[in-house]
Amino acid sequence: MRLQLTPRAWLSAVLVLAAVAPARADGSLELRTVYYKERSTRVIQPMLDGMFDAGAHGLIVAHFLVDAITSASVGSGAANATPFTEKRYEAGAGYTRELQPLRLKADGKYSTEPDYQSLYGGIGAEIDLNEKNTVLGVTGGYSHDEVESASAQGPYVPPYPCLAAGDHCNVHTTSGFASVSQILSRNLVVGGSYDIAKIDGFQQNAYRLVLTSTTFVPERHPDDRTRQSFAVSARYYLPASQTTFIAAYRYYRDDWHIHAHTPELRIVQEVGRFADATFGYRYYRQNAAFFYEERYPSPIAADNKFPTCGGLTKDGTPCFSDDPKMSAFDGHTLTAKLGVLGEEFDLGGMWAGARFEGILEYIVQHNRFGNAVVANVALTLPFDY
Repeated sequence: MRLQLTPRAWLSAVLVLAAVAPARADGSLELRTVYYKERSTRVIQPMLDGMFDAGAHGLIVAHFLVDAITSASVGSGAANATPFTEKRYEAGAGYTRELQPLRLKADGKYSTEPDYQSLYGGIGAEIDLNEKNTVLGVTGGYSHDEVESASAQGPYVPPYPCLAAGDHCNVHTTSGFASVSQILSRNLVVGGSYDIAKIDGFQQNAYRLVLTSTTFVPERHPDDRTRQSFAVSARYYLPASQTTFIAAYRYYRDDWHIHAHTPELRIVQEVGRFADATFGYRYYRQNAAFFYEERYPSPIAADNKFPTCGGLTKDGTPCFSDDPKMSAFDGHTLTAKLGVLGEEFDLGGMWAGARFEGILEYIVQHNRFGNAVVANVALTLPFDY
């Protein structure tokens, strides 16, 4: 059976995404390419996602992507800001088993690049309550990462003991996620979520040198970090104009004293019978980590003015970082998206239900990264098998 979705069906799926399973054919493939460009970094990311029915009560998802990163940033391992390119490969898969009203999930992924390998596994469950008007979900996961220094260029050798003699440093992350969504009326869905991650291990950039008044010192972050975020959202569909309004707010905090606020608003508008357009705005603001400085005041040997990690490093070493991600900054993201079904172009067969999508984002970042542009195009193709 082939399923052809009208734009109104796509909008309805967006509206109740958190509450019910999305309409789909027996399988679908999505081809997507993302382009990201900021002041000193460019990323090109082709990816392939697949979704397949596995029997009457199972669903398999899988993905594969490649990050081609070109950067002139010293903090990325480049010598004298000389541009270099490296690639990251990631593959993952997941399985969902439908046991009404319960859904059980498991997923995993592996990524590798010249100086970083990561392996993740997770399990979760969702349950439908109140005639599927309420959905509760919970997920837990664990990842093991290995950091190396294979991308170091020039004479600089990262001075970390765990990287000595070509060895690697470890990072362990245990994470949890909980969510709830509630249909309040025919056209209104609200939701909330909470996630937490406990990170232990090597968390600094192996190549970044931090400026003091007289010299450079290697970057050093605390070995432990607990990250938490709380999010709420509301989705309202206005039938008279065939418009969906999506509002969301996310609050983030961690024990490095970073607090961040992210309000967001999106409007999804049906355009004709087979197309929809989305316009979005997101604001982001955070304060700095407690150990961040643009320039530290004195050399290590001169006095004790450097911030210590408050017992968060296992060997008592002071913390140093001028990473822009650790600084206080704010930013704005403007998004425009257009999605069109193949039927708009009088395509037949499975191509009638295919979805063509283009997204353009402009990101204003008030930090050293500078402003950025993100563009991506995608094709989603449903099929029978």
